[in-house]
Amino acid sequence: MNQELVRIMSIDEIEQPGILFTPKNSTDKIVIHVHGLNGNFYENRFLDTLAKSYTDKNYAFLTFNNRGRDFITELHKGNDFIIIGGSLERFKDCLLDIEGVINWVKEKGYKEIILEGHSYGCNKVLYYYNNKKDESIKKIVLLAPCDIPSVGKKFLSEEEYQIAKEESTRLVNEGREKELIDFSVMANGKIAAGTYHYDFLPGGENDFIRYADGKSEVLNSIDIPVLVIFGDVDECVLTQPIDIVMSYLNNNINDCDIQVIKGADHSYTNRYEQLRKIIINNI
Repeated sequence: MNQELVRIMSIDEIEQPGILFTPKNSTDKIVIHVHGLNGNFYENRFLDTLAKSYTDKNYAFLTFNNRGRDFITELHKGNDFIIIGGSLERFKDCLLDIEGVINWVKEKGYKEIILEGHSYGCNKVLYYYNNKKDESIKKIVLLAPCDIPSVGKKFLSEEEYQIAKEESTRLVNEGREKELIDFSVMANGKIAAGTYHYDFLPGGENDFIRYADGKSEVLNSIDIPVLVIFGDVDECVLTQPIDIVMSYLNNNINDCDIQVIKGADHSYTNRYEQLRKIIINNI
């Protein structure tokens, strides 16, 4: 396979660098990978496995940085810079990031798209498809999809959760959405009040994977095949027992293929070969 460093603009002109992997033979099929919260296009070691697996199946593979890259970071916006990152982004702006990338791959001649997300990226690709229903997107791959409010609460004490909830709500009501509050789930220990209030508490735009609930209108609206892959020791996916998670996904996604990797955590550590086999056999 070949690889190329690329720079892609979001709809609002934030530069999104990434790597495009292409197979030896020409193709008009591509997989677009959307990284998770505070992630980037290169850090997860399973990306090497995905790139090799997809190009072996004659798909191009694109992994790129979105505005939720790292915790707090500086990104190009036009000829200037913007300070953003996972601690400051708003979930709804994923539409701007993903649409920019999809426009770019179409300009490159790709006609058949698989949209893939990891962790928080799963919520983003589902949200994008539900809003746009782009007919060039033929399949969705969800790698370790999370119930975001439940994950955020799982790793906080009850006291920490109540303080973050009350403080973020107060600051939002005061018009101070960008002010940082303490949030120990982030490695930097901080998150913007608006980001937490709108995107990490129940009821936000990203709150449509609810493993403790029965129904999801967003998931029910997905009308293309969905491949779900997660591990049976994934600390982020399994906010509920695994049988509840699997039942929820099967009941809410019309065409759903669930593959569980024994012993795999949230990053598929030391389970890359099992991940490769699933991709090869299901794409």
